Amino acid sequence: MKKFSIYLLLILGVVSMGVSCSDDNNDSDKKVVLPDSKASEPVASNGFYIANEDWFGHDEGTVNYFTNSGSINYRAYRAANPGETLGTTTQFATIYGDYIYFVSKMGNRLVVTDKELKKKAVITDLSSDGRAFIGVSENKAYISTYRGINIFDIETLSVTGTISGISGECGGMVLAGNRVFIINKSVGVQVVNASTDELEETIVAGSVGNITQSKDGHVWVSNESAKTLTKVNPYTLETATIDISSANIGNTWFAWNAGSLCASTQENALYWKTGKNINKLDVTTQQITTIYTLGSDDEGKALAYYGAGLRVDPLTDKVIATVYRSGWGDSYSYNWVHILDNTGNVEKVITVKGGTGAEGTENDNYYWFPAVPFFEDNNKPEILLNQIIVAPDATARINLNEKIVDADNASATIVKSFSWEEDDLLEAVSLEENTLVVKAKSQTGKTKITIKALSNGQIAEKEIRVDVRE
Repeated sequence: MKKFSIYLLLILGVVSMGVSCSDDNNDSDKKVVLPDSKASEPVASNGFYIANEDWFGHDEGTVNYFTNSGSINYRAYRAANPGETLGTTTQFATIYGDYIYFVSKMGNRLVVTDKELKKKAVITDLSSDGRAFIGVSENKAYISTYRGINIFDIETLSVTGTISGISGECGGMVLAGNRVFIINKSVGVQVVNASTDELEETIVAGSVGNITQSKDGHVWVSNESAKTLTKVNPYTLETATIDISSANIGNTWFAWNAGSLCASTQENALYWKTGKNINKLDVTTQQITTIYTLGSDDEGKALAYYGAGLRVDPLTDKVIATVYRSGWGDSYSYNWVHILDNTGNVEKVITVKGGTGAEGTENDNYYWFPAVPFFEDNNKPEILLNQIIVAPDATARINLNEKIVDADNASATIVKSFSWEEDDLLEAVSLEENTLVVKAKSQTGKTKITIKALSNGQIAEKEIRVDVRE
């Protein structure tokens, strides 16, 4: 009886081992097809922000928050941090990762807050007047100044150095792939490797001023004197030029501002202002249309755009325009925000009052000098891909723009990367622009690749199953 039991256990053990060893490659496993995940429903914003230069000589920079319900939270940073102020002439602001960054020309040149506007860091020394900020990885950013580019550590919230080879007044910046494109007043567009912080080359020389990135991933640069827009392929650095003499983009350098050129994340289109007009370029057809022209206020006074002038809400695709009464003196104390749909129809006009901030003055006019609108970032990137199937000795090509999404961002502008361990199944894995290329060996089986996405400072990472099979 004892011998029979031992033999039975041995037989069961051998059967069990056989089932376990063949489990990864049994017939049913070879037929597994994992469909892509569905994108989450977008999380709507509660409103938007406008950073203000504020009244030079009278006060420091400010930020107002405009809620969807119609109320305005004036001087929102000060409300969250009693006794604290932004710098002098705040000209740029953005949300990246977990923080909001305000850049001013003087004083508190960089102020970092959490998303509740609670102060996290204040930096007064950037070696020169502040201009703009851009995140280039989950833990690194660049700050443009009147004399070059500072490197900023997001983990320690401190400046760690400068980029060698870049000097002079720098302005707007765009991250595309592993490169940062920087507007330099003196030389043109300077291209920097985002990993090594090394200057690669200078392109698009001339009177460049505005820069943005379209939904399809191309970088666009305006040249005021040539009256052109230059499209740059961020991977090959090939360029193509469009004549915009009928709707030229103005210079940003005399008293630097962030510039009006901006892009939609919902359609392949660019927007900018020319005089009283808001222009829209259909990137695909290269047709320029004037979608909106400012008129007069209720008192018959002419209106004009101030500061950068406009930005496009990444979620709603609405155009937010900062408007004041044209002229000098107390004209600057009359301020409005015009909200347009993407065809130029006016959906709402908000009167911006705010007084001096003293009790009882909220309904009085004030000299805001609005610099630039910016928007909440309530959505994170998502990797929808779950499986790659490639035949032995074949190559699979996966367009990651179709597999990685972020409701607050265009897929082509999301920075993609991958990692994998060499094995007996895959010959090579590479990333060609936004396409993942997987080359299989002759052996069949199952392995994995890890894909990583960086979008607006937020990270998504996912292990993807790879099947080499017929």
